[in-house]
Amino acid sequence: MSYPDTYFIEEEVSGSRSIFSPMLNFFQFLRARKIRKNIPNLDTKILDYGCGNGKLLAYLKSRGFNIDGYDPSISAVHLAQKRGLSVFFHIPDKKYDLMMFWHSLEHTAQPWLDIQNCQKYLVPNAKLIIAVPNADSLEARFFGSRWFCYDWPFHRAHFTYQSLKKLLESNGFKIISLDCFNPEHTVSSLVQTFLNLFFPKNSLYSIVSRRRMEQNKNRVIAISVLSIFTLIIFSPLLLIFFIAGLLTKRTAAFILVAEKNNFMLGQGIKY
Repeated sequence: MSYPDTYFIEEEVSGSRSIFSPMLNFFQFLRARKIRKNIPNLDTKILDYGCGNGKLLAYLKSRGFNIDGYDPSISAVHLAQKRGLSVFFHIPDKKYDLMMFWHSLEHTAQPWLDIQNCQKYLVPNAKLIIAVPNADSLEARFFGSRWFCYDWPFHRAHFTYQSLKKLLESNGFKIISLDCFNPEHTVSSLVQTFLNLFFPKNSLYSIVSRRRMEQNKNRVIAISVLSIFTLIIFSPLLLIFFIAGLLTKRTAAFILVAEKNNFMLGQGIKY
């Protein structure tokens, strides 16, 4: 799906950068650590599929990763290229050892075709890292339309672990790991989902990420203060809910690592 420029532009909000930047940098560090665990060395060729404006790609480049980016939105590609990043509107004609979908697969209306298409750009035994919202999460079941990840029209497909496992296996991949913790998405989703009960939907997310801002500065400050106050009061309840999600493997998001199984290619059945 192609998005307008405004979807990818991060707006500056007074005070928000200094308050939230350490947390956002920590989340980038966690992503980088996850990726590093799944590659033999920093020369490994990586493609960030659906990289948006290239924020993660820039972070990884600065730490020595060998990475390109692809995004179907021309606006995103232009923004990334202005920052000097190797981001393309069409996937470069070369082979990659690792391809990653960091919360991009849910943005497509045809995830089957995206997974099928990426195979021709992968070396034998290449890996996929896919992070997506969990449609079978406790949050999705308990909070319904208030769930942070129900974000139409931007989120166009939702997955359970079983549905994504079936999609990957049918396209010749085998699952090698599942991570239901990843606090960048599980903790943040629970926090925002709970706040959606009291405030305009996804307000704190817009403030923290500095995207899709619709409030004036005074309203931003008020929502930020009230959100933090609300979270402090209800933090024991949220902790219990989060632990329940971990124990049942039904947190708001999960990360799968899959490996290309060359013996299975061509044997899958579409569903």
